[in-house]
Amino acid sequence: MKLTKYIERLKSHPDFGNAFVYHRYLPARPAAYGPEVSFHDDILETMKHVRIDRLYSHQVKAIEHLRHGANVLVATPTASGKSLIYNLMVLEEILEHRDARALYVFPLKALEQDQLKNLSVWLEGIKETKISAEIYDGDTTPYRRKKIRTQMPGILFTNPDMLHRAILAHHQNWEKFFENLSFVVLDEVHTYRGIFGSHLNQVIRRLKRLCEKYGSRPRFIMLSATISNPKGFGESLIEEEIEVIQKTGAPRAGQHFIFLNPETSPNFSAAKLFIDCIRKGFRTIAFTQSRKVTELIHVWVSRLSPDLRKKVSSYRAGFMPDERRQIEKRLAGGDLLGVVSTSALEMGIDIGYLDICLLVGYPGTIINTWQRGGRVGRSGSESLVILVAKPDALDQYFMKHPDDLFERSFEAAVLDPDNPNVVEAHLPCAAAEIPITLSNGKFWSKDLDLHLEKLEQEGALNRSAEGEPTWFASKRNPQRFVNIRSPGATYTIFEKETGQAIGTIDGIKAFKECHPGAVYLHRARQYLVDNLILEKRDIVVHGTHLNYFTRVRTEKETEIMEIYRSRPKAQFLVREGRLKVTEVVTEYEKRSLPGQELMGIFPLELPPQIFETIGFWVEIEPALKGFVEKKGLHFMGGIHAIEHAAIGIFMP
Repeated sequence: MKLTKYIERLKSHPDFGNAFVYHRYLPARPAAYGPEVSFHDDILETMKHVRIDRLYSHQVKAIEHLRHGANVLVATPTASGKSLIYNLMVLEEILEHRDARALYVFPLKALEQDQLKNLSVWLEGIKETKISAEIYDGDTTPYRRKKIRTQMPGILFTNPDMLHRAILAHHQNWEKFFENLSFVVLDEVHTYRGIFGSHLNQVIRRLKRLCEKYGSRPRFIMLSATISNPKGFGESLIEEEIEVIQKTGAPRAGQHFIFLNPETSPNFSAAKLFIDCIRKGFRTIAFTQSRKVTELIHVWVSRLSPDLRKKVSSYRAGFMPDERRQIEKRLAGGDLLGVVSTSALEMGIDIGYLDICLLVGYPGTIINTWQRGGRVGRSGSESLVILVAKPDALDQYFMKHPDDLFERSFEAAVLDPDNPNVVEAHLPCAAAEIPITLSNGKFWSKDLDLHLEKLEQEGALNRSAEGEPTWFASKRNPQRFVNIRSPGATYTIFEKETGQAIGTIDGIKAFKECHPGAVYLHRARQYLVDNLILEKRDIVVHGTHLNYFTRVRTEKETEIMEIYRSRPKAQFLVREGRLKVTEVVTEYEKRSLPGQELMGIFPLELPPQIFETIGFWVEIEPALKGFVEKKGLHFMGGIHAIEHAAIGIFMP
């Protein structure tokens, strides 16, 4: 069935016709090529082998900037050939300077595997010299790690976490690599907005400091989804001048967008729609906003259509490495007809040619919406994106104003390179790598002396007794205590019958999804949690077949510890200060499958989760509450809407 015919069928479908709100078609765009570019003969031969006759205009422009010694950020849509830019430049550099090295940094392990596979074709085509590439991450065995350190590859694939904890922390083992480091590739840099970006900024400062020690000054090649402020963001991230390429020359096939606003559960409606798409012959990906919903949709699909069980899969964080790679391989090879995923498949992992993308709820940003929509239609044929709205205010706004989604500009990517909490977390790491002096101010230009004095008073740093003031780390390997992504330890989930590890989950989610009595969902399989062993960070489960899933209820308390700043704004008072947040999982619900009816509520006794943070809040005078209520308006509903608006604004 053709997509246009399927869309017409949806408009009158007994299950989805009443939910139909809007249809928009984005026409195809032809390719724009740049002038011919000369390369080494081995590279030209490989280009012929992979059927690349000409480079797109944005690829040529980026290569020209890089050949002139610039740092570059390429911010173009998905499937525009961004990885070809850095692979060509790195291979060219190594062919010209045999000792040259390149560091490829990806936010996800799956991207490392995928990009190494893509690079392998080019490495095989280089006949003049052997260029090696290796992955060095948390999944690399100790034996492989030692071998990689002994025989340094020309190209090293890793992620920010491994760079932070294993490579920079043990830079003495990487001396030859740092001495010859020519390029640092940062892929999917739009993911480094917010606090994660502030952490990566500090990791890059430490990397540049070590490169200076070993006598190298690498250039940066950054790749990003389309954002509104690529130059400002990129320069904040690496703290160097960059050249930006935004206008793409890559072609785009036509794409349909449909908005559905179901009256019943959007998650269950999406499961039925997912099945319908596959049955009509369309390879489909559904993006959800949580691990739980991802697994629930997979369960519903498996129960509603048992014959599809081996042809669909869920995909999310927490799967074991081999399981992730098996799913990716089956998707890319066409063996899987559909996948239900969190944002984990949003980025440029090769998942083959897909036809339809279901967005189960508005993804939260225009950037994420187009990134997810860009995962379909890569074969040059038309594709379809279906937004299945949730009852949330933002989803419903777009249901009433659908054109607004297409007219909005991409959001800005923002990070704070001088966030004092992040800076002070990384300074002991840097001091453990190379003792810090005030001459290092070029790497930490803002208030370095104040940060060092504070950390010295807290005992995180020790100062030299004589000569130029020099600060040393008090702890050995302080990198181990700085988590650059999320707070809390990682728990491992073990199957009781076999003792095999079946997944992982971070500490915050463990209490909510793996408490005793919880039903843990894993690729449409159900496991009942027997034990949550806090001291070992282990979770023990056993396989089961239950007709319900579980959902927790929590109580959260926020205590103002200290007020830093206050400012009147309009009729309100805005404050910033130090907060202590205490969250307790108090009980859990059992809800039936598939109807989600409440079956019972059961108490839990789990320790509170407590953390301190910096926050800001708005204080509302009681008179304003009375004013709103006198007008017959809902005060609590209003401030709840403000809360969700704030979450939408500040969500990274």
